[in-house]
Amino acid sequence: MNVPDRAPQVVVRGEAVLLVEPEIAELGLTVTGRARDRQSALERCRARQDEVTAVVTAAGDAVETVETTRVSVHREVRNGRWDGDPVASLHTTVTVARLDAVGDLVVALGRLDDVAVSGPSWRLRPESPAVEQARLAAVRDAVHRARQYAAAFGAELTALLEISDAGLSGGGFRVAEAMGAVGTFGDSELTLDLTPARQEVHGSVEVRFTMSAPDQEVFRG
Repeated sequence: MNVPDRAPQVVVRGEAVLLVEPEIAELGLTVTGRARDRQSALERCRARQDEVTAVVTAAGDAVETVETTRVSVHREVRNGRWDGDPVASLHTTVTVARLDAVGDLVVALGRLDDVAVSGPSWRLRPESPAVEQARLAAVRDAVHRARQYAAAFGAELTALLEISDAGLSGGGFRVAEAMGAVGTFGDSELTLDLTPARQEVHGSVEVRFTMSAPDQEVFRG
């Protein structure tokens, strides 16, 4: 039997999935102002947005960022035509850093007229330590698999040749989101007990090793 001159190689894909608690939550807010003229619609929209700002400001350091994502001014569609009353709307994303404050904030915002609240979307931060943990776990999985394959041939790993993120992309996120729509609340004592959805963090890596020469007995049936 001819034995190749170069050392045999083993190529494996290591994978890991971690379930971790979310670090932030995002709420989507849409403020709407409707009137018989555009100026009045804009003024009503601004007045409602001022109320939103007051609620968010009162939350203090529980709120991390507030970002305007879209503004629109248009006429409503009636009978398939844009001939209804003017409508002004403003869309905002609120990032909440303290997850225990999400329920109270949703209730407070949901009480406001002409304000639609959606969410929360539970997320991890891009720089979350969980990302590194998933990648390193994927590397350990790759080494474990490679050793198993080498041992099956009566060999052992001898050198690392190459390591790369699977598909040239790093460990990614698969977020299990809990979404909902919240309307106006009339009960001043109302509270929402929201349970954050755990996040799946995926790590994936491709690794190439060299291994020692196989035991020739493996090839003898």
